[in-house]
Amino acid sequence: MLIARDNSLTFNSLKTNTMKNIFIPIFLVASLMSCNDSVDIKTEFETPNKTDEISSESVVKTPSNLNAFEENLSAFENCKVNKKSNTECKEFIAKSICEYYGIDDLKEGTNYVDYDKIPQKLKELDSWKELGDFTEENIQIALKQLNNFEKPVLVFNQDDKYVHVVALNPNGKVFKSRKWGDISVPSCISYFPKRKDSFTSKGINYAFSEQKNLVIWIRN
Repeated sequence: MLIARDNSLTFNSLKTNTMKNIFIPIFLVASLMSCNDSVDIKTEFETPNKTDEISSESVVKTPSNLNAFEENLSAFENCKVNKKSNTECKEFIAKSICEYYGIDDLKEGTNYVDYDKIPQKLKELDSWKELGDFTEENIQIALKQLNNFEKPVLVFNQDDKYVHVVALNPNGKVFKSRKWGDISVPSCISYFPKRKDSFTSKGINYAFSEQKNLVIWIRN
């Protein structure tokens, strides 16, 4: 009887050990599969790369020619000295903007748009939009587009006999204008067709006699 019981115990022990040997590999395989599933899930929901989070609007584009405004001002002044008609020397503000920002918006074919035709050209472009009147609030929005995203901003007078277009200077400087009610006016680039004091870094109040009728346009 004792021997039979011992055999029974031995059989049960073998059975238990066999079950353990079978269970352990199954457990390990299941664990590995579970781990692999966890890796996939983590990969799927991990934090996106910061580059992917940046919208196209916030991508800063490096200017193509940092000296474009000064170089074209010099060429503009030389053109005025040697011009033979009033139809000449009108393309330099558009040329300087395109060269600085590396865009072709203000071109028609191989020619740059005359300054007095820029307002109409902007209205035809989907890449530009009218921000609104020259108010302090709109100035701040325009400067953000200009300084944070390197997007060109143009200001011109509307409803006047003579159109004058300036580009805000990307240096981000602003000046207090007593003449304009102590508002902060941005620095701009202004090529005067008739005046002799064209510039690339003075306040916009030097380009226009008053802020009335000024409108701001920005590139999308």
